Amino acid sequence: MGVTQVQARVSGEKDTREYTFLIDTGATYMALPMEEIEALGLEPTGASLKLMSATGLVEVDTFFARGELMGSRFAGLAVPASTCLIGYELLENLRFRVNPVNQVIERVPDDEFHPPFLL
Repeated sequence: MGVTQVQARVSGEKDTREYTFLIDTGATYMALPMEEIEALGLEPTGASLKLMSATGLVEVDTFFARGELMGSRFAGLAVPASTCLIGYELLENLRFRVNPVNQVIERVPDDEFHPPFLL
């Protein structure tokens, strides 16, 4: 399938920075290294999540993140991880999908059904 990466900007109370994110459709949330979460000044949500990782079940704190991905502004959860990655929640909320042939993300046309489906 290859590796898909994208540039995105993340803003916190202290700073705004641009990162190269790995697109990980097997992950749920956006993730940043803890030192970047602290440097940006991302606000803790006060909640933690239990997530399955490559090393097993882990409990992580969650943070509010704002930013911009390919011209689309977002707000959502971020969790600490060893690398910068974007999971499916942010992709689907902004209506992006991965094109595995070109190894890029692309917008889903407005007239095309795409998760999350509203019932």
